[in-house]
This record gives sequence, C-alpha cells and structure tokens, in this order.
Amino acid sequence: MHGGHLGKDEEAAIGFDNWRKCIDGLRMPVPLLIENTAGGDNAMARRLEAIGRLWDALGAAEGGDTVGFCLDTCHAHAGGNDLSGVVDRVRAITGRIDLVHANDSRDLFDSGADRHTNFGSGHIDGPALAEVVRAAGAPVVVETPGGAAGQRADIDWLRSRVG
Repeated sequence: MHGGHLGKDEEAAIGFDNWRKCIDGLRMPVPLLIENTAGGDNAMARRLEAIGRLWDALGAAEGGDTVGFCLDTCHAHAGGNDLSGVVDRVRAITGRIDLVHANDSRDLFDSGADRHTNFGSGHIDGPALAEVVRAAGAPVVVETPGGAAGQRADIDWLRSRVG
C-alpha cells in the first residue's frame, strides 16, 4: 500500500502517529508492505526523510516490526530519490526491502509524477535501474504498460541486465 498523504494544513506528526495507531496491535494474516510514493508535498513516503519518520512511528507500534517495504523505481525517481545507492539508504531506514516494483519513469527526476513506462523508453538510467533490482535481492514485480507482451519484453530487458 502507498504511504498516503496529509492535507496541506495537516501536521506531519499526526499522520505518522495515525500510522502507529493503525498498526498497533493489528494482527495481519498477510504481509503488509508500504510502498514509497512519487508525488505530493505532504506524502508520508515520498522522501527518504519522511520514510524515516514513518518507520520510527511503526517501530513504536506493537507489530510494527512485521510491516515490510516495497521499493518502486519510478516512484523513487519521480519522488526525487537518486537511484544510485537508494537500496542502501532505504535499508538503513527500514532494515529491509521485501519487494521491488520495477518500471521506468515517463517523467523527469523529482517531477512528482507517478507515470510508469517501459524500460528504456523513460528517464531512468537503465544500468541504475538494473542495479536497484540486483542490490535489493528481493522479488520483483514489473509494472509497465503494454499488457502481457509489453511486460514480457520488459522482463526480458531486465533479466538481460540483472543477470
């Protein structure tokens, strides 16, 4: 799930505490993964600093250690997080990366736009994207347009670069 957004006049501390209250004592029969988001000035999981505050709040919740993290490459790029070394920076905050959503970004770095596109046709450097997948060492979901044929081509593209 995405980390969510606050209203423009809402205080960030309230949003982070709402996450703590949501998770506190919750018994989850399936894994809950929070995904970084691409845009919104008041996004709870766009910038790494916000993800850090979110993880601090989750750490204060009973069961917070069971919440995982999904790293989305388009969201990271469009959200203003340099992909070079992002896996290490995210792990330093969350202690984990449980899933990668791999996709290229139709829009420029730090645009705030959540517009996935096929590998090699957007603004994310191919070797940097492949390095995120390699370094994360987590399961990968390809979230690109074009239906099964487009995704098959993107899976082949990614496999040829990740090894």
